[in-house]
Amino acid sequence: MGAPFVWFDLTADDGGKVGDFYRDLFGWQVGPGAGDYTAWLTHGQQPWAGVSAGGPVPAGRWVPYVVVEDLDAATKQAVALGGRVVRSRTTGPAGTSVVVADPGDGHVALFVPAA
Repeated sequence: MGAPFVWFDLTADDGGKVGDFYRDLFGWQVGPGAGDYTAWLTHGQQPWAGVSAGGPVPAGRWVPYVVVEDLDAATKQAVALGGRVVRSRTTGPAGTSVVVADPGDGHVALFVPAA
């Protein structure tokens, strides 16, 4: 198995304050975002996480993305195992995802990268 997490979303009501916090705490690089993201967390020029406003996923949550082969099958399996869909299928430039919550309300995005 490769790296289990390939991307992270952080939901926040104030992306600027959150970006400043992590920059000052860990020295993470923070830059302006694009689209739904108010900021990128980067390593060099490569973003590895995006800060966005809350919505279906409440503010203050880290959401890791995990690559799956079949988005529909993985979503059905998550629900069958006691999870629930938090954000239905969403497609962006990098691929398509569904955010699910586990039985303890931890969130994870099931993700299929764009071809």
